[in-house]
Amino acid sequence: MSKNLINALQIDHNSVKFITAQEIEIANQGSIIQVLGMSEKVGHWNTEGAIDKDLLASYIKSSHLENERIAGQKITSTLVSVNSGITSRYITHELFFNNIVITEEHIKSFYESKDFTQLYENQDIPIHTLPISYKIDEKKIVSDPIGHKAQMLTVKWHVISISKNQLKDIHDLLDASDLQMKQCVLASYASSLAAINEMESSLGVICLDINYYKTEVTIIIDDQLVFFDSSDVGLKYVNNDLQSILNVSDEDSDKLRIKWSNDNSSKNLDESDIRIKQIISSRLEEIIELALKKLKISKYYDLANSHVVLTGEGAKHADIIDLATNIFKTKNIRIGSPQKIHGLKTIIENPSNSTCLGMLNYALSTEFQFNAKDESDKKKSVLSMLYNFFKAI
Repeated sequence: MSKNLINALQIDHNSVKFITAQEIEIANQGSIIQVLGMSEKVGHWNTEGAIDKDLLASYIKSSHLENERIAGQKITSTLVSVNSGITSRYITHELFFNNIVITEEHIKSFYESKDFTQLYENQDIPIHTLPISYKIDEKKIVSDPIGHKAQMLTVKWHVISISKNQLKDIHDLLDASDLQMKQCVLASYASSLAAINEMESSLGVICLDINYYKTEVTIIIDDQLVFFDSSDVGLKYVNNDLQSILNVSDEDSDKLRIKWSNDNSSKNLDESDIRIKQIISSRLEEIIELALKKLKISKYYDLANSHVVLTGEGAKHADIIDLATNIFKTKNIRIGSPQKIHGLKTIIENPSNSTCLGMLNYALSTEFQFNAKDESDKKKSVLSMLYNFFKAI
């Protein structure tokens, strides 16, 4: 009998990670996610932003086949993380009634509105469409309007979109590996889903995802992604500093960064060691400060800044907690840890795996279930719009 698998593909600057898991029901505990295995292929398919698509496709294919061996069955589809070609926007949708009871269908009518459908005309494909606030009759703000009587309902939506060209590139890569894309998931959103706990998600939390080419920030309040932004300043800038100051190769700078990121010892360091640590810490401070500036632009910052969770490869740095604490001025800062995910510690306790682990949680989320559940009404499904788009190209 075949297992009901959850698959997720995370594409980083020099690696492809393909994780396969299974949802398991446990008496008196509910469901958990059991990771069956993860294959990772490391190589230089991305050189200064120039992507060798054939090489990348071969890595995906190899990871795909390895996970099929791990699972003991054929894998035909996967979730995929994305962090390029992304646009974040807020759209306010107003509905007018004759003092009737609000239903779920009223809220879903946004998907047929001009505000939503015109995104496709602008060459954008929505991948996350999240209602983040409701207002009834311009006065009463409620967390769930369903069942309330109203003459007017105002819904504020947070829509995350990906460019059609970027989406086509992903589709082509998967097609070369005989894989179908279940859905794209914003990488930093996935990371936050892996890292934060239920209390943080409800009360408000900032997630700072530091990776090689990018640093991404998200704010989660009332279990919704209310803010997202990113910068193209990541750990590559640490490598660049090490290269230029120490006059070493790109490969050696990467080795130095990784070595000292995992070493928090301050004893028996010579001047050269101290200098290397200072170079790394100085650039990490700048990365965190830039992230903080982006966060402060959001009106949601003050509602969530008491809790900060760090994810991504940058979260592995030995001094990252101290650096972030000094900049954010809060003691409630921690490294993200997987929630309701079980498996090998080497996989689930590695912050650089946050994105693919978070996609496993996303697969069980209300948003994903809504997008995937109603095959008979494809016109209302975001996934069907992706399907129709790919049929046309």
